[in-house]
Amino acid sequence: MKDEMMLVGVTLARRYTRKQKEIFLAEVCRQCRETGWKTEFQTRHSRMLHVCNLVIGDLAHAKTVIACAYDTPASAQLPIRYYPLNPRKNTQAEGWNLAWEWILGAACFLIAAGTVYTLRWLSLAMKIAAVLVAVLAALLGVSLLHSRGNRVNFNRNSASVALILRLIQECDPNSSTALVLVDQCCNSYEGLKLLKEACPSRAEVILLDCLAQGEKVVCAHRKGVDVSDLLEEDWINKEYEDPDNGLRFFERGVLLASGAIEKHQFVVRHTRSKRDCHVDIPRLERILEKLKGRIKAE
Repeated sequence: MKDEMMLVGVTLARRYTRKQKEIFLAEVCRQCRETGWKTEFQTRHSRMLHVCNLVIGDLAHAKTVIACAYDTPASAQLPIRYYPLNPRKNTQAEGWNLAWEWILGAACFLIAAGTVYTLRWLSLAMKIAAVLVAVLAALLGVSLLHSRGNRVNFNRNSASVALILRLIQECDPNSSTALVLVDQCCNSYEGLKLLKEACPSRAEVILLDCLAQGEKVVCAHRKGVDVSDLLEEDWINKEYEDPDNGLRFFERGVLLASGAIEKHQFVVRHTRSKRDCHVDIPRLERILEKLKGRIKAE
């Protein structure tokens, strides 16, 4: 697992721009060819959005689908908390972060404008210093308002991608399981919507979310799905009859994530920041064995 984490968490850690995603997908397709897995792309294009899912295996006849997001998020100015089971809280957190970025950006531009306004009363030396301050403030303002990919993304979602790569290496490509790397899932559910269109309605879909670190592991699932072989004694078993999160797209959906409990909410800390750089390798190995057992049971 360490080799896979080195690849997706360090070498190809940023999968934010279209070019970064293409480089990553090319490497995954190479590994699939070497291990005998067939691949195909699900794509959707519009003026505002480009979605490209990578399907590994025979999705049309799959009994089990294991999927995770491969895109990585933008860096954030505020400490962002991510709620895998509560999209409304994610929207609120994103709103606060955007508001703070705009406030800081506006303050920088005001400082730049104010500094330029005072130039007429300054000496030559002070004018040079003031121009430098104005330029630096303006550049900082532009930087705050310009979205860029976060540098380290172990939890969202390199650890889950590493699990998919290990499954490619260790599972039979002729099994009734499909593996899917899903695009556009950090800020929306567009990749899952596209996956749903081609996914067999009765297939069991296991969504791997943040799994790198966290005190607790949650196994959330639709009512009627047997998850007894996935659970460990100290894991949280959360059943939904009518979910409003990513499980809503699949009749037999399961979601695995690691995090903490804060104010009765399951939350993942430190995503979209420099602190998203820790991983619990032993736990990832245990989850890998559980997923392999699920595949063999089919």
